[in-house]
Amino acid sequence: MLATLMPADQDSLPASLPAAIARRLEQEVITLVHAPGAWLREEEVSARFGVSRSPVREAMRVMEADGLLLRHPRRGTQVPPMTRADLDAISACRLPLEGLASAGAAAHASPSAIARLREKAAAMAAAEKAEDAAAAFAANVAITDTLHAECGNPVLTRLLSGLDKLAMRYRYASYRHLPEVLHQAVEANLALAEAIASRDPQGAQRLTEGLIRANWDRLAALFESGWQPGD
Repeated sequence: MLATLMPADQDSLPASLPAAIARRLEQEVITLVHAPGAWLREEEVSARFGVSRSPVREAMRVMEADGLLLRHPRRGTQVPPMTRADLDAISACRLPLEGLASAGAAAHASPSAIARLREKAAAMAAAEKAEDAAAAFAANVAITDTLHAECGNPVLTRLLSGLDKLAMRYRYASYRHLPEVLHQAVEANLALAEAIASRDPQGAQRLTEGLIRANWDRLAALFESGWQPGD
């Protein structure tokens, strides 16, 4: 997932790689370049990337299956809305599952994975100091990917893979609009890396669940204030 969050050098892509188109569009949906509710036209995307409509159509089907696009018969393809109800549904699932992943990582993570967690937590701290929310978000995505890969439970990894894509826009929005979320995330992820290094499953789970709950509450309050995603 981290690769999809890095800036692209150009918009042209090989026509034989619909998956690459899907990754680029996924990045843009997650980072709200395409606002919730926006329409994506096959012909416009085809012209942008210099490809035929066939790989674009296939890319959009992949994104639809992941919940990142909605296809309306005879109307076109739309970026799904972001709502308080959707946030609540996603967060209610993430809270226990992400906690389990962190606990599993504390039991199973390899030394190289622990080093990566520490590196990316430090990168988050540096990005916050530089007031670069996008870089902090990318580092946090790398941490999440590592936790999922190292949790020692392939069923949990599979469940989180689908859920993570649904959650990504909300996570990005919280970093972009709520500086206090970023600050708390930096502190929590630094502590989480050390809990995993110390082989402390309960501590790792507690930190993760606390962070998700706090982010959920703050983003919910933002919705209640009348905020519109994409503003």
